[in-house]
Amino acid sequence: MANKLNENYIREAAYYLWQNAGCPSGNDEYFWSKAVEQLNNKSSSKKTTSCSKTSCSSTKKSLKKSK
Repeated sequence: MANKLNENYIREAAYYLWQNAGCPSGNDEYFWSKAVEQLNNKSSSKKTTSCSKTSCSSTKKSLKKSK
């Protein structure tokens, strides 16, 4: 079942990439591979990023003040 979820995530990401590129025809494999690349980068950044609640909330507060 996990493979099916991953395939659905890839399909959705590839679709949005394709739409943002203006819906060109004949580039299915390109958008699929770009989606895989983006999802892999996203999942690897989640593994390496650590953030405690206090540091995240203080960062959010400082961002709100700067706006």
